[in-house]
Amino acid sequence: MLYHKYKPLAARVYCTGLALLLVLSEVFSSNVQDTLPGFSRIMRLGLTGCAVLLLAGKIILLTGYEARWQKVLIAVVLVYTAFSSWYGGDLWFFLAALIGLGAKDVDWETALRVYLVTAVAGLVLVQALHFATPLMPYKFYCRNWDFGYGHYNGFGARLVGVFFAWAWLRHDKPAITAFDWAGLAALAIFTYKVPGSRGAFGGMAVLFVLFFVQKFLPRLFDSKIFYGLALALPVALAVFSLYAGYVYNPEWPYERMALLLLSIALSGRFEIWHNVFWSAPLSLLGGLPTDGDEHHAIDNTFLAVPMNKGLLGAVLVAAVFLLLLWRLAKKHRSTEVICLAALTLYLFMENKPFLLSANPVLLMLPVVFFNAETGKAQSES
Repeated sequence: MLYHKYKPLAARVYCTGLALLLVLSEVFSSNVQDTLPGFSRIMRLGLTGCAVLLLAGKIILLTGYEARWQKVLIAVVLVYTAFSSWYGGDLWFFLAALIGLGAKDVDWETALRVYLVTAVAGLVLVQALHFATPLMPYKFYCRNWDFGYGHYNGFGARLVGVFFAWAWLRHDKPAITAFDWAGLAALAIFTYKVPGSRGAFGGMAVLFVLFFVQKFLPRLFDSKIFYGLALALPVALAVFSLYAGYVYNPEWPYERMALLLLSIALSGRFEIWHNVFWSAPLSLLGGLPTDGDEHHAIDNTFLAVPMNKGLLGAVLVAAVFLLLLWRLAKKHRSTEVICLAALTLYLFMENKPFLLSANPVLLMLPVVFFNAETGKAQSES
């Protein structure tokens, strides 16, 4: 098979596609689209097309499969995500599927290094252009500076991706240094103090604390109790999101003071959930916008997915996420489970689960679709 003959090539093809999509997200999804619209459109089409060809080629020609049903599953996943992306206007849903399926038999460490280098380079370039040139002007009125991405939470989402990739890559290393801990802490503090993206900071803080405690008490996290809590967390947050948005009364919020105080702490999100989600005409296939103006934007993945992907998409996405958590727990991969738990809390505050630059854990998806091994074992199996 081509897979066995060109196995080293497969990783390079995948990482090249990964890097192209990161450039698309980090650089050409910034405010440069307004100042150089023609050039940006050409670059976005070129980067997207090349990345899709590379990742699809890797999936079809350069990946080994153990059973025929896996090929059928791949076709179903790609067809469904392509349709849902077109119907809901969210191309990253389809791209996320390509990233996840293409990661089979690719060493996570190699892919994470490429992710980290490309993401950091893209962020530095955008900030340099934003502050030193007129190419990326301040675009969107908000309480904080937008840092070239139209909104401070767009900048925060990209910082989250760097933080999670850095922490995940270095955490299980025996040689993790004080520099890593200090750098991660500095990045989290910067995210809170400078762009003021509290959702991003919350996810970073949870991941940092759990990783730090795990270094001293590893058995605490490699236990049925922790894995059970991690599995229950997304379910509990989804139920709470529905409940809080439903019962919150924006006309007289004082009748539930606890909810009001929590909503204030979460930047008034409960009122948004009430006004946007519970007035939305939900359907099987979705298609509703979840970004843009105040009438559509909803900063909560658990509510945004059923709006944009529909009830069917919400069930499928939830099933994939819970199956990923369960299989990682069965493999005693406590580090990856911690990453997903922290990501869950971040997504409780934001709605970008399929944006590559905000979610490096998309690389874990082969565990769901192929029950693949993790880390280096995946590439050596």
